[in-house]
Amino acid sequence: MSLFGAISIAGSGISANQTWLDTISSNIANVNDTASPASPIYQEQQVLVGPSQSQPFGTLGTGVANQTDSFVGSGVAVTGIVTDKPNGQLTYQPQNPLANAQGMVKTPGIQLSDQLANLDIAERSYQANAAVINHAKAAYQSVLALGA
Repeated sequence: MSLFGAISIAGSGISANQTWLDTISSNIANVNDTASPASPIYQEQQVLVGPSQSQPFGTLGTGVANQTDSFVGSGVAVTGIVTDKPNGQLTYQPQNPLANAQGMVKTPGIQLSDQLANLDIAERSYQANAAVINHAKAAYQSVLALGA
């Protein structure tokens, strides 16, 4: 694999991380939402990531796949965004103006601590992918300097 491959793979990771960071920010922004029990509420979102299917494993530049059902070494791609807890979570808040007669309101049920942990992981992954791109760029600049 050339350094161009490393840049492409790291770029796919950055793209997936950006989607993950956007999803986490939406979850955090809606962590304190409330609604009446009969109304819809924001649903926590999770990003699904899988291997990129741009080059099958085993081709190694030959164009002939050894294992056509396995895609390894081509980076990652967001395969979907799923929602969690579609009905929300009922919480006892009798002072809330949206509460029903029993004092219940609907909340998204998002745990802020989980979102902050995910944020830290996504941020570090983003930084690692950016570092790969920067190192590959520095290697290419060194090669170009040798030719001068």
